Amino acid sequence: METKTIVQYVVAGVIVVGSLVTAYNAQDKITDQASEIKVLQNQVAVLTDEAAQNEELINQNKALQTEVKNLETKLATKTKASAQAKTKSKTNKKAHKAHKASKKK
Repeated sequence: METKTIVQYVVAGVIVVGSLVTAYNAQDKITDQASEIKVLQNQVAVLTDEAAQNEELINQNKALQTEVKNLETKLATKTKASAQAKTKSKTNKKAHKAHKASKKK
């Protein structure tokens, strides 16, 4: 075999081995990236769940705020009615006392 042919085979072999090493490294990188993608997908899923939970809590909070406002309105109405009733009762007692006093005279 001529030296030239041997050199060509050696160069071809080096190229083939280099290509295989490059392909193996590329496959490793692809595998690593696939693993990273799975981790990121899991993180996205967790964040999506948390966002849904937060949205639910926001809605519950709004409902509770509305309920509190309604209860405050009812309390204010009852307090006002109670104050009016007390005022009316005092007025009636004074009128009753005045009526009794006028009867005694």
